[in-house]
Amino acid sequence: MVTGTIEQLTARERDCLRLVGRGMSSKEIALALGLSPLTVDGYLKEAVRTLGASGRREAARVLASHEELSPAEQIAAPQNLGAEPPDLAETVLSGVPLPPKRSQAEPRFRVPFLRQGKQINDLDPLNRLIWIIGLALLMLIAVANFLNGLGALWRITS
Repeated sequence: MVTGTIEQLTARERDCLRLVGRGMSSKEIALALGLSPLTVDGYLKEAVRTLGASGRREAARVLASHEELSPAEQIAAPQNLGAEPPDLAETVLSGVPLPPKRSQAEPRFRVPFLRQGKQINDLDPLNRLIWIIGLALLMLIAVANFLNGLGALWRITS
């Protein structure tokens, strides 16, 4: 049950709730608004508390139902006649930018650990072997320097 009013929400809380309504995660919202994901979570928690909703999705639904246009306002509202992409129309109408879309064709530096929410390692076996050898050499250098430092301390104290 919603107990608060929409007017008590700040502009940033409304922006975050609108993007939650689009199905975006905190990281995606943070990227779109230029904020930290922790800041976005803070805005969403405060909005949920203000509205007395059970969660962020319910709060987003409450905001969306409040912001629906009346029939008279729908006639006066600009209509999308298909001349622009739907993403562009949503960005202009809502005032909240969408996160940039990353092209999969772009060359990128591949690393042997999970990143940006990906659940698979997309390296081929040769690249994996190169990374393993490189990391083993780095660890060998680090251990050698550590032992060299211990040897120097041993010589100083004896």
